[in-house]
Amino acid sequence: MNISIFSKFDMAGGSEFRCIELANGIGKFTEHKSFLLSEKGLPPSLHERINQNITVVENCFLSPNRFYESDCIIVVNTDTSCFSTLDYWTGKSPRHSFSLDMSRFKNKKMFFLYNFIVSPSKNLYQLKELGIDVYILTTNTKFFEEISKQDRYENIRALPRYTLESPIDQTKLNISVRCPKDKVCFGMHSKSLSNKWNDELRKLILDVNKRYTKEQVSFRFMGIKGNLRSQIEKIENVTCLKENEESVQDFVSKLDIFLFFPDWKREEPWARVIAEAMVSGCPVIALDKGGTSDQVLKYNNGFLCKDYGDYYNYIVYLLEHKETIEIMSKNSIRISKNFYTENVMKKLMRF
Repeated sequence: MNISIFSKFDMAGGSEFRCIELANGIGKFTEHKSFLLSEKGLPPSLHERINQNITVVENCFLSPNRFYESDCIIVVNTDTSCFSTLDYWTGKSPRHSFSLDMSRFKNKKMFFLYNFIVSPSKNLYQLKELGIDVYILTTNTKFFEEISKQDRYENIRALPRYTLESPIDQTKLNISVRCPKDKVCFGMHSKSLSNKWNDELRKLILDVNKRYTKEQVSFRFMGIKGNLRSQIEKIENVTCLKENEESVQDFVSKLDIFLFFPDWKREEPWARVIAEAMVSGCPVIALDKGGTSDQVLKYNNGFLCKDYGDYYNYIVYLLEHKETIEIMSKNSIRISKNFYTENVMKKLMRF
């Protein structure tokens, strides 16, 4: 069977890494042929992540046979709402003017994976009416249940629907149980986009430092946005790195606790950075929004926070009860096995 992963690749972020690892996983752990179809070009930094046996097609609408020859097409929607509409595939959307022969999609399987917003799925009935075998993949329970609960999804509620985690290649991470005896290191990495970082991070560090010395606690950040970096990089027990200054493997290995602290309004459907930290063995302190509760089990492998006070209180708790770090670390490693690429592929193949 030919399975194609289609998306836009405008940047090198979590959504794009998800697409690549899906393609790699299909090629490595199944008997099927795997194709990566890019709406336009592919950033050079992404090519090095793609396994050699994966066929990459850039500007794929110039090669429509790649769609017609696919038995199954997985459309990763990222933040693009029009992928779910008939207009997009017939060249009537603002993104492009290439019209595919939709009669050649009849009886094909099309999986639409929603990993940023799920509301565009309400348009999928347009494709179902053409005889396409349409499926919905959500990245978290919240999105899954939204389709059941809200009236705007009335026309697509009966479509087969599943949840699917982002596949993580555990061989590219160092897995170890965290059991710090003296100093505890908290940290986070992300893209340098504004809402990926919370402006109260400086206050949190200073408040923690009022209670603990630099011999007891330290902080490491990579990719932190510029204005916030300038505020905290001179604090003695803080290390700030540029985006991608270290590999994710090396950066996460130096942390004891992953501190996921985005802007209060930011809602991550399923944070790949959290998953990588869990696979590595980090307990997680994270904002309780979006799909974070599908990854972090409160009091088991970390803590979920509603407000600033929660972040401060849970940092203090772990510093005062270091034995809990080891327990939560083991739980992160156990839970995150569900995210291993091979296990995600098994789940996908069952669908």
